[in-house]
Amino acid sequence: MAVTIAIITLFQGYWLYKNYKEEQRILRIKSNFLFRETVYKLQASKLNLDTNINFRYQNRGAIINITNAIRQRFKDSVKYVPKDGPTMVMQTTPGKLAGTDTNIKMFLGRRSGDRVFDFLTSVDSLQKPISVNEITERYQTALLKDKITVPFTILILDTVTRREFGAPPDPDNNNVTIGFAKPVTYQLNFSNTAPYILKKLSIPIVVSVLLISITLLSFLLLYKNLLQQRRLAAVKNEFISNITHELKTPIATVSVAIEALKNFNALQDPQRTKEYLDISGQELQRLSLLVDKVLRLSMFEKHQVTVNKEPVDIKQLVEEVAASLRLQFEKNEAQFSVQAEGQQFIVMADRMHITSVIYNLLDNALKYSANNPTIEVLLKEMNDGVELAVVDNGIGIAEEYTQKIFDKFFRVPQGNTHNVKGYGLGLSYVAYIVQLHNGIIAVKSQPGIGSHFTIKLPR
Repeated sequence: MAVTIAIITLFQGYWLYKNYKEEQRILRIKSNFLFRETVYKLQASKLNLDTNINFRYQNRGAIINITNAIRQRFKDSVKYVPKDGPTMVMQTTPGKLAGTDTNIKMFLGRRSGDRVFDFLTSVDSLQKPISVNEITERYQTALLKDKITVPFTILILDTVTRREFGAPPDPDNNNVTIGFAKPVTYQLNFSNTAPYILKKLSIPIVVSVLLISITLLSFLLLYKNLLQQRRLAAVKNEFISNITHELKTPIATVSVAIEALKNFNALQDPQRTKEYLDISGQELQRLSLLVDKVLRLSMFEKHQVTVNKEPVDIKQLVEEVAASLRLQFEKNEAQFSVQAEGQQFIVMADRMHITSVIYNLLDNALKYSANNPTIEVLLKEMNDGVELAVVDNGIGIAEEYTQKIFDKFFRVPQGNTHNVKGYGLGLSYVAYIVQLHNGIIAVKSQPGIGSHFTIKLPR
């Protein structure tokens, strides 16, 4: 894909370069012929001659056809002499370029040279000098008429550039020579044509930039998606590895307890039998919780979680969950407290899922706390609902991870090992359930200080 983008970019650059050169060529042809036309018209006006100038553009350039009274005067001045004597003949032939242009060729005999020279000298005597300012002013008007805005300068050359009389004008020639016996050559020079050409190519440039941008953006999105898929595959593999280990542990424990009951006469000892049965029951309950987490994952993937709303007292649910965790609080010597602000904490919610939400928040607060954990639940009655906050003094979460902890399978990086077993599903489940209840969940946390989870449920 990177090679493809590079090829597309190079192609677009080459295409724009060719367009730039073509526009530059067209500008050169148009400007040179406009310049030639301007000078010829000024020359005709100085000679007080009637002028008929047709200036037109064709696909491959421009053709200028000037028919003026000089040609007529020249024809009138030519005298044919007998065939056996020196002659001067003016022959008109169709022009080589497309159109109706006429090329003039002159064949001068030996005796007519003086006569022609006298005629050209008489024409020069009628001609008044054309100043650079006059040409500049007329040429500027001609350029503006064709919507060409390019800075230019006009110079008078010391060296006269003379082309063959009657030959078609060269489109690339920016010199114009007028006069016969005393010719004067004017040269046109442009200072900076890039802004004008770039303006002409603005639409192709925008299209090219847009095309390359869309291609590059698509590549970045696909690459980002690839990285996300790789990360998701890695955390899924880690999840499968962890949960497989966790599933094997209760199964192995129950198997050992049953084997002890069978083979070591434990049935004859009621106290030991009760102990083994209690262990088996706890492990089976743990196994049931693990299976329930896997089922929740499947429901998340298929979006099949259903919510059965009923009136639920949030304060009462907090007390019930705290009672179920009492033994774990005592084991970890945790200080737990509930502070309520208000009297009414009833909302329309799914009892089972909201209970799981509270359990996950309290369980995380306990698992990720350091020595002497302190856990506090804050309840606040609001006009449109209830606010529930769980505050702890645990290890905290870095700021760059506070928005990612609600993603499935995400666990805050802690090197190659995690001191606390988990699967990255608890908080994603909490956020999903709160969203189904049209609620809001937020977290504030600082490493080494603790975390503050806040949930707002509409009444």
